[in-house]
Amino acid sequence: MAYRAVMFWVMLVVRLVMWSTFGFVGYWVWSRGVDGFIEDVQGLGEYWWAEYEKYGGEVKRFQADQEKKLRKQGGRGREW
Repeated sequence: MAYRAVMFWVMLVVRLVMWSTFGFVGYWVWSRGVDGFIEDVQGLGEYWWAEYEKYGGEVKRFQADQEKKLRKQGGRGREW
């Protein structure tokens, strides 16, 4: 009984989020037009790709620093 009640509320929230998203995207296309919508999505994609590249560079730099530290220690790693 409790499982069904919880699943009802979970599915209700999922459906509300889904239909709200469809409504938001529909309103966005309607207010900006198809060309404006495409430009906006491309701009968002470029922004997030730049953020991804920046984060990837930071990770590579961190890994290189860790490798340098290991080489300085003579490759022994941790000694207990």
